[in-house]
Amino acid sequence: MRILIPFKASNPKSRLSDILSFEERKRLAELMLLDVIDVVKSFGEIEVITPAEIEIEGVDVVVDSSDLNTSINRELDDVPVAVVMSDLPLLDKLTLSRFFETEGDVVLAPGRKGGTNMLIARKAGFRVSYHYGSFFKHLEYAKRNGFSVSVFDSFFSSVDIDDKNDLLELLLHGEGKRSCEYLKKIGFTVRFEKIPQLERRVFMQS
Repeated sequence: MRILIPFKASNPKSRLSDILSFEERKRLAELMLLDVIDVVKSFGEIEVITPAEIEIEGVDVVVDSSDLNTSINRELDDVPVAVVMSDLPLLDKLTLSRFFETEGDVVLAPGRKGGTNMLIARKAGFRVSYHYGSFFKHLEYAKRNGFSVSVFDSFFSSVDIDDKNDLLELLLHGEGKRSCEYLKKIGFTVRFEKIPQLERRVFMQS
């Protein structure tokens, strides 16, 4: 199966700009992409779709300056095809095995905020409309157009990294992931009081 991974190379993860510099956000996004590729690559042929030229060893990179919906929709008739977002660093092989084994013309894996973090299209004609509660739009589109649809519910696939609460989940559950180790390297840790809280140590510059 072809597996598409959209990747925003310019100004990534802007909602983290209050706690991460531009270079830190850029590096975190790159490492999360590599975390996703690490686990996805054994399930099919990967194509990273990005508006800017990047090099990733052993992975096909498709440069497409179109908006996300346009770039994905033009690929959805060459089925079966999956779309996995690049900011899902908690994915593991067991979760993906269950995902790819889930039956249906369309399989949707929702994010915690109503987005669509992963999907499979096994029948031509499905179309995506990301952003603004896309999971519910995709579910309605599939039902309205006669696609059999399954919902894949998993904590590890639901955590997409957008804000500092998501960074907390990555630190709590991402042991061994490149992106988690990077956060630790730049000073992030978890402070356990009544509830776990994200904390960052300030390193003195030498």
